[in-house]
Amino acid sequence: MNQLNVRNAIQANNLTAKYVTNMVDSSLKNISIDAQKLVETGGTLQKFLDAPSDKALEFDISNMLSSLMVRYGLIDSVYLYRAKDGKVLDQSTIRPLSQFPDESFIRSTLDKPYTGVWSSPRERISGGLGSPTSVPVTSLGLKIPRDSGSLGYLIINVKNDALKSYIDQMIDHTITTAQLYDAQGTSFFNEDRSVSSSDRLSADVVSNYTGWTYRISIKGGQLLDFLFHGSTLWILLGLSAIVMAIGSTFYVTRRNYKPIESILHRIERFSSLVKTGDAKAKSNEFAFIDQAIERLITNNMSFQEQQQEHLVIRRQQFLQQLLKGEFGDDRGAWEQEWQHFGLSAGHYIVGVLELDSYVQFGLKYNPNDQSLFKFIISSVAVETAEQNGLRVVVEWIAKNQLVMLLISGESSLLEHQILQLSEQIRAWVEGHLDFTVTIGIGMPADDETAIARSYEDAEAAVSRKVSLGSNQIIDAVEVRGRQDGEWFDYLEMIRTIVRQLRMSEQDWQNELKQLFGEMAVHRLRKGDVDRLLHYLIFHLEYELDGALPEVVKPWQEGVKPALAAAVEHSDTLRQLELDFQAALTQLASHICELSQSRRHNTLMREIRDYVAEHYMDPNLSLTMLSDRFQISSKYLSQLFKESIGENFSDFLIGLRIDNAKRLLRETDTAVQAISDQMGYSNPTSFIRVFKKIVGLSPGQYRESLTKTAARGSGQEEQERLERM
Repeated sequence: MNQLNVRNAIQANNLTAKYVTNMVDSSLKNISIDAQKLVETGGTLQKFLDAPSDKALEFDISNMLSSLMVRYGLIDSVYLYRAKDGKVLDQSTIRPLSQFPDESFIRSTLDKPYTGVWSSPRERISGGLGSPTSVPVTSLGLKIPRDSGSLGYLIINVKNDALKSYIDQMIDHTITTAQLYDAQGTSFFNEDRSVSSSDRLSADVVSNYTGWTYRISIKGGQLLDFLFHGSTLWILLGLSAIVMAIGSTFYVTRRNYKPIESILHRIERFSSLVKTGDAKAKSNEFAFIDQAIERLITNNMSFQEQQQEHLVIRRQQFLQQLLKGEFGDDRGAWEQEWQHFGLSAGHYIVGVLELDSYVQFGLKYNPNDQSLFKFIISSVAVETAEQNGLRVVVEWIAKNQLVMLLISGESSLLEHQILQLSEQIRAWVEGHLDFTVTIGIGMPADDETAIARSYEDAEAAVSRKVSLGSNQIIDAVEVRGRQDGEWFDYLEMIRTIVRQLRMSEQDWQNELKQLFGEMAVHRLRKGDVDRLLHYLIFHLEYELDGALPEVVKPWQEGVKPALAAAVEHSDTLRQLELDFQAALTQLASHICELSQSRRHNTLMREIRDYVAEHYMDPNLSLTMLSDRFQISSKYLSQLFKESIGENFSDFLIGLRIDNAKRLLRETDTAVQAISDQMGYSNPTSFIRVFKKIVGLSPGQYRESLTKTAARGSGQEEQERLERM
């Protein structure tokens, strides 16, 4: 009986150790997979490591690292080393490697030939240089790019205490203890950092992923080991007790027969046994074994449920690879995976369903309700497809995007079928739920390798809802081949809006309306619209900080947050225009009040009007203005800077160049004649100044306008032919 109990205890420990190993390895693998996605070639991280320093990009990367920490509670810290300038970016700031607390570890890992493996337990140095502190962690390092690591290094630290807490959640503290050692035998949790001696009732499992050893032991294991494997003295004492209590043997045997039989049956039927709920009130070694087996069964059932969840994740990952066109080198294994998830050969087309106004959706519903609505939408998609006799695979690949992969044996009706299915889903959501969806349709794909291209087309189509409107079906055929417009023209309009706002001119509202109108005409995607509006916010802040420091506070506290929130929350250009109009009107009132309160406002307006009227006079200068308006040239220069935000020469050059550009656009006047009209006696000086301001010479500028006009005419002709 003792030998049987020993085997049961060892088996229970071994199963628990395997379960803990699988759970920890799964969590670490997920962290490693997400980290490897971040360092993929051409990604945002590589752009940060390779491109010039950019505060906005640094902010985006910092948010990306923070989101990785939020996604995985085990992560203690994440930071990114840039080899180009030897700087390290973490969640709070970017600084040189010499000023980074964990400098020694980064330097020790830079020359390692192989990365992507979890390190042995180490002490991560944190805090300032004056008061450093150490935190026990294990680290994962990834070179960027992964083949050479010439650009930088991504380091993810998992806190050892977090690992211990995670493992403690999977065991019962009343009966078991857990230890973790690396491949060299160093302990993760004990202060002595060495492998402790194991008793005969403990179980060690070595992870195939990390090489770490997980040890599960029963509390008081050494005492139990002594009791079970002690000297013959215990046997003699036991025999003596049996002889002395022979009269009670029959009673004890009958009383304990059923529990022993139940334990034996549970061991034999371990894989399929469920909890009976027949617990014994008295506490003895049989009850102890019974409780241990009950917990083992419960843990095994939880492990099976976790495996089902992992299967769902595996399916999602396979679909992600399919949509990205990442088939891998082992084609046979990939085809086996394809068949494993029930996908058949044929013709394909991809649709991307996106929740409209997702920010409001997230604020209105709690996470459980959001998951329920997403399940309803995916179920409606599957059921609608089955009612129409269609084969469709649906999966949520993002928090607000559902991918629908339609599979058909023939390609002639494929696009019609996905359009009909999408319209039915959209109409159902609009009629039964409190929110709407927009669906983008890609181009048909004749084989598996073209599915990624169809997905890209669908994603590009649904991103056009910012300019086309939400709650509709957008076909890639409708937007394919359309140009996104000349970025130079957009930037010019943005700079004009900022200048007019800063100068308290009322025309900024018309310029803002024209900007949104141009974006709507060219049907810009959401990402392009966001980039342009972020540039407007950045340029406006830069101009205010340099010219109107008194307006910086209301800008920082009210206007800028309102503009940033509008970019993040609005789904349509119309809503974006209304939000920007309201916020910028508030800013314009602040600037107007400031302008009216400044000294010499009337005088400066007269001077500015005079300069605007006589800017073509080659003799126009600060000296001439000071003589005319009876004010010193030095003080006049200071007033120009305070009132207009730029010095006199820059203001005069800006007027001349703006009018020169107008003449180049609207007339055929020669460059030399335009130079004379603008007050330049030497055409060479005019050309040099024009190229410095605009970036192109006058001739190149006129030529670029001609090409743009020709391209626009060609596009209009193409649209006319399509309508015919």
